[in-house]
Formats: sequence, C-alpha cells, structure tokens
Amino acid sequence: MEIGLAGLAPTNPAPALAMLRLLGGFQISQALYVVARGRIADQLLKGPRPLNELADSCGLRPEPLARIIQVLAVEEVFDYDAETEVVRLGRLGRTLASGVSESVRNVALTWMETHYQPFGHLWQTAETGRPAADLALGMPFFDWLGQEPDRVETFTAAMTDFIKAIRQDAVNAVELDGVHTLVDIGGADGTVLVTLASRYPELRGVVFDLPHVVEAAPELLRAHQVDDRITTAGGDFFTEVPPGDCYLLSFILHDWSDEKAGHILDRVHQAASVPDARLVLLETVLDRGDTHQIARLLDLTMLGMLTGRERSSVAWRELLAANGFHLDRIRPTAGPMCVIEATRTG
Repeated sequence: MEIGLAGLAPTNPAPALAMLRLLGGFQISQALYVVARGRIADQLLKGPRPLNELADSCGLRPEPLARIIQVLAVEEVFDYDAETEVVRLGRLGRTLASGVSESVRNVALTWMETHYQPFGHLWQTAETGRPAADLALGMPFFDWLGQEPDRVETFTAAMTDFIKAIRQDAVNAVELDGVHTLVDIGGADGTVLVTLASRYPELRGVVFDLPHVVEAAPELLRAHQVDDRITTAGGDFFTEVPPGDCYLLSFILHDWSDEKAGHILDRVHQAASVPDARLVLLETVLDRGDTHQIARLLDLTMLGMLTGRERSSVAWRELLAANGFHLDRIRPTAGPMCVIEATRTG
C-alpha cells in the first residue's frame, strides 16, 4: 500500500483517498522545500534540462530528485518525461524561482525552516491555548526570530513574497487623496510605501518597524528615488509610533490578540497629528471578499505561530471602536484581502 498519496488521487476520489491526500500534505511541503532550497526552478527558467544535469547543478542525487520531481509533476510544479528524463517547469513551477514577479520561493524556505517544527505541537495548542511556536521554540515567535539576523532577513524576504502574492490587489485599492504624511507601521523594507509613493507624487511618509527590520528600507527607497520624501524610523509599535495624519497597517493587527492589537491602535491614537487622522488596514475579513480558503489557512497559521487571528467585519468594528476609531467602510478587492478604512475619534 502506498503511504505517501498526497497529490496522487483522482479528480473525484473516494473519501478515504481524499483524506490520504490531505494527510500527505506535509510531505508535499517538504518536497517543495527541497526544490526551493536547491534553486531547481531557477535552473529551469531558461528551458528544459536533463535530470542528471539538473541534479548535478543543484548538488543533489539524480534518483531521489527524480522521485521528488515526479510527485510534484502531479501538482503541476514540473513536467517530467520519464523516457528522456527531461524536466521542465509546469504551470506552478515559476513560483519557486527567485527573481520573478510571482515568486514565493522565500515563503517555501521560511515556512519549512520556522513554521514546520512548531506545527508539530498543534495538539498542545488545542489543549492549552498557547501558540505552538511558544511551545516548540521556548519563547514567542517574534522574540525567537529576532535573535538571529539571518532569520530576520529570510523572514522579511518571505513576507515580501507572501504579501506580493496575496496583498497587491489591496495595495492597488488604497486611496490616499488629501493625505500629507503616511506612517507605514510594520512597513519592513518599505515595499508598500514605495508603491504608494509612486502613485501619489506629493505624499510624504515614514517606514516604521523594529530597528533590525527597517534597516533594509533605505536601500529600497534610494533605488526608487523616493528617499527625499520617505524616511525610516525604528522602534516598537507597542511603545510609540511617529506622528502622521494617516496610518497604514498592512497585515499587522492579525498577528496579535485583541488586547495587543488594542495597544497598537492606542499608540496610533496618541501619536496622530490631527484629530480626525485616517487609519487604513489591509487585512482579510472573514465574511467579506474571496476569503474562504486563504483567510482560514492564515487563521490556522496565527493559531500555531502567534496570538492573533483573522477577524470578521463585526470583530474589526468592535476592535476599532474599543480603541478610538470609527469603522468607515470595508472594501473587498479582487484578491483575498480587504481595505479597511477608519477615522480617529475622541
């Protein structure tokens, strides 16, 4: 009997076979990690390659690589000709190559290197309510992450890839007419603020994140020639944030419990330079937009790794109201994320 059946079931399998496919998902994830780490998709961007040549260029053995490639061919990552032993990229293959617009290679690396082990403790999370990452790593995930610069760099790259994959429609939908100074809280390397600055030539802004995270932003700002009006600031958003008349939090509050998210919103409320400062959140909303798969998967990620959660429109309204903001509207986008707009009150 085959044990690893993930990806090998027919289109409409019997329930037991469908369940075996789900149970084998961890094996597929690890196979994708091998492909990402070995830069196999990078090797195939220019065209098909013989298996032996591909294995040699990646420092891997041909026979195990062939077996990995063949199971991923079922998932449309590769096309594999068993007679000629020639490999080419499948429909999804480019997403594991580096340097292409649709790449999520860094996500494949980071999830297997930082999330895989904690999820082995999900039973204990269900028993205790504590994040699996706390149990596996001995401390909260972000504390553990910050201990090693290499971890931070890899995680930041992964979040850039991940966010490009699911957030771009929401970024494109952000409206900033009348905004003078936008503070991007948790702005990492400045990718989002660079995008918005290109659309709003008069916009000034601040990329704000932890000091060791925001270090990556100045180079990107210079490269896009917006460093004359977009600056950076390092700090802890639980303590203090820069002043501005509009605040952007892109995929930030979902990381935190209502209590912790409330602390962040309180810091924004205190720092705002005008009484009616605007707040723009880019988040999933469980009962709005195309969220049935991505948002639920993200909610499971939050359960395992952090104290946060994905929220419904009612939950967002209540969270904002409890911390000095009026929810003005929630705008679904073509992707899985929404633009949540609010105004400071009080």
